[in-house]
Amino acid sequence: MLTLNRRQFSSLIAAGLALPQTALAQSADSKTLRVRFYDDPAGFDPANIFRIENENIAFNLFSGLTSYDSRTGEIIPDLATSWETSDNKTWTFRLREGVEFHKGYGSVTAEDVIYSYSRILDEATASPYRGTMAGIVRMEAPDPYTVVIELDAPNGGFLHTVANYHQGQIVSRRAIEDAGDQVRWKPVGTGPYYLESIDVTSQIVLKRHEGYFRGPAPIETIVFDIIKDEATATIALRNGEVDLVMRSNREENLTTLRAEGFQMNSVENYAVALKVLNPEFAPFADSRVRQAIAHAIDYDAITGAISPSLSQGTTSILLPWMPVYSDDIPTYPYDPDRARALLAEAGYGDGFSFRHLGTSAQGVTELQQFEIDFLAQVGLDMQMELVDTPTFNQRRNAGEFEMATRLLPAIDPDLILFSYLHPDNTVPGGLNGARYDNPEVTDLLIAARAEPDPETSFAQYAELQRIVMSELPYIPTYANNVFWPGKPTVTGVNINYLAQVNFFEVDVTVA
Repeated sequence: MLTLNRRQFSSLIAAGLALPQTALAQSADSKTLRVRFYDDPAGFDPANIFRIENENIAFNLFSGLTSYDSRTGEIIPDLATSWETSDNKTWTFRLREGVEFHKGYGSVTAEDVIYSYSRILDEATASPYRGTMAGIVRMEAPDPYTVVIELDAPNGGFLHTVANYHQGQIVSRRAIEDAGDQVRWKPVGTGPYYLESIDVTSQIVLKRHEGYFRGPAPIETIVFDIIKDEATATIALRNGEVDLVMRSNREENLTTLRAEGFQMNSVENYAVALKVLNPEFAPFADSRVRQAIAHAIDYDAITGAISPSLSQGTTSILLPWMPVYSDDIPTYPYDPDRARALLAEAGYGDGFSFRHLGTSAQGVTELQQFEIDFLAQVGLDMQMELVDTPTFNQRRNAGEFEMATRLLPAIDPDLILFSYLHPDNTVPGGLNGARYDNPEVTDLLIAARAEPDPETSFAQYAELQRIVMSELPYIPTYANNVFWPGKPTVTGVNINYLAQVNFFEVDVTVA
């Protein structure tokens, strides 16, 4: 009798070899993993997806031309087996053959790639990632498994643009058309799992894609139980009702679980939370007001008091581990006297009130209460405007707020810089909710991306960071650490710098 272990099985599948049915039956186990999902699901259409919890689902449903190594963050092949460019302007990708979409939607070809990217670029799609793809001027498929993409300017980071994240995820035209206006709830990709069912009030169920090109995943079924309350999620893990908690963000819960021997899966310093200030609200159009707000709040003290394991104050829109990060920038240490002086200079010595958009599911957090208190000390009245999560996503993407918080995980620093700073990405067509438009910064963005000399490129990136932090369209607040506590029997939970877990790598030890 033929017996194969899972590694052998996956290797044969990846090589495109057929297996006897006996091997298939013995290799396909029926393990189930239960995972806490922490908010109302908002759908899984790559053209419009946002928020990390939804992205974690999509990351396992879809594939990109490239993807990220879970441990190192390095670009790795995904649907493309190889690529080449001589000038960073024209890119040629060779696709895997025989990759199957979920639910019988056929094999992936170059036309699916062109359709996926054209859909993002189509204004009718209203994708917030349209600006990210805006550099594409031509796409062609010389054969079914070759895609040639020409850009309007050299872009050495283009492999990030086509990675398995947001706009880079490849969809099936027929599946999109069949789904109609339900496309966000009927995702069809090529990833290791497919969406079997969803109840937006209680549960999301993924099933293993047996035809996944890397071979079947170790776990057959993943059940995401929607548990919004952090304390309830901790109790569910301790009681064995879930095996893994997606994002635990209460210090006391982490302390309890750590003491009881649960596995503390984590990634540190993965993304910066920014305050987005809408300049169409008159006070926020003045850089002195924005600088005053930055001086008024002591994020080192706040994070140290309420969440020392989970976050730390930060001073830049980029993170120190990013290769283009520069610390030669203006910073805004806690200084309430300076904040009051700047407000007076700007004509707001008596202060003013403003609304901060948030979600009713999260409520007014302890951190936000601290922010309210700090701002009150300099005469500013921050009032929380709480709406349901779908409304929050819609309004934030449309720029319909006075102040909001946005966190954009990224391995590629260009994604952050272009998304937040380039005028082509201004809301509602992108993530530039501050409506920032500085021609000098725009020129530096384009030049630095295209510059082949690393030293020159770094100097350009450093200069644009200096300008941006002087004008302060966004206020850096704190950098996040992410914890996914789980049972010791759950292995392979590698959280990348996008705060995503590749469930293809996750397994459960069965006693």
